[in-house]
Amino acid sequence: MRRALVLVLAALPLLLGSAAGIAASSAPLTFAPSPGHRVAGFALDRQWLVMAEDPAVAGACPVVRLLAATRGPARDLSRPGGPTCRFGGRFWVRPGARAIGVAIVKALWVLRRGNMAIAVKSSPKEPEEVLARATGIDEQKGPFLGPVVATNWLRLFGSYSRAPDGTLTGSVISGNRRTLWAATGPVPPLGLDDEEHVVSVGSSGEIAMWQAHGARYGRVADAHARTAAIDRGVISILRDDRSRIDVRTLSGRLVTSWPIAHGAEPLLDADSSVALYFTRHAVHELSLANGDDRVIARAPSGANVIDAQIEPRFVAYAYRGGPTPAGRVVVLAR
Repeated sequence: MRRALVLVLAALPLLLGSAAGIAASSAPLTFAPSPGHRVAGFALDRQWLVMAEDPAVAGACPVVRLLAATRGPARDLSRPGGPTCRFGGRFWVRPGARAIGVAIVKALWVLRRGNMAIAVKSSPKEPEEVLARATGIDEQKGPFLGPVVATNWLRLFGSYSRAPDGTLTGSVISGNRRTLWAATGPVPPLGLDDEEHVVSVGSSGEIAMWQAHGARYGRVADAHARTAAIDRGVISILRDDRSRIDVRTLSGRLVTSWPIAHGAEPLLDADSSVALYFTRHAVHELSLANGDDRVIARAPSGANVIDAQIEPRFVAYAYRGGPTPAGRVVVLAR
């Protein structure tokens, strides 16, 4: 038994890959929101960054901008007089879920206003298009749109409702309006990788792993998931009952589990053998191969981190408050 355990632990880095850290010599790039707006969220894919900006003054519209993470001119994906501007509202789906995603340069976002919501897509070569609408939203029952996940030209969002017992029922829809699957339980997509693997989480912490076009790989009813991320078919799960990140395969098999800092917020991202999570004031990089957990960035005094995402070449995080109430998005080279 001891020999078998040693062999499993020795093989784990081969399964998960080797960790890639932040290059200490690389100066961070900081992006500010448009005048009259505040950072609502962002999405990162390859070297492309999209910023979702809520209006902070009367008469302003929600704004989506596409930027190169290596610096360059911004391109507006939402337009004055377009459906995002006409609808108004704010970028929001629910705590622990992202309202905007980008697949290289093609973005998809969800806006909420009162008891209504819309899902919109756009890119530099395609005008804004409303993909779905929800009306008469009940705070407990829905119907809800989102969250959004995207990568490598594929954009997905959830459309679901909640039964009185808390069970979620709904479907996952692509950027070309195709319903990819419908299910009861862990429906809303929270993680998507370049190989089109998807992980979703239910209201009771259960998880399901899918192929983006509908085949289900596995399901774990007692995963205790608060949120999840996926890359190269490796699932990272932020637990809802303790300060740990579990690592699972597409079948749901538990590979290992690592302790993390207390106070982790319910958003998670992963790249190869690294999981990225954050607390209110710091961004953490966790090696899934050996459990090494280190702080790679901190928010300014008085500000709170609101999201952090990782790609092979970059890490980005956003914060609001303190000396910058409108917020900033910071990009670090890996």
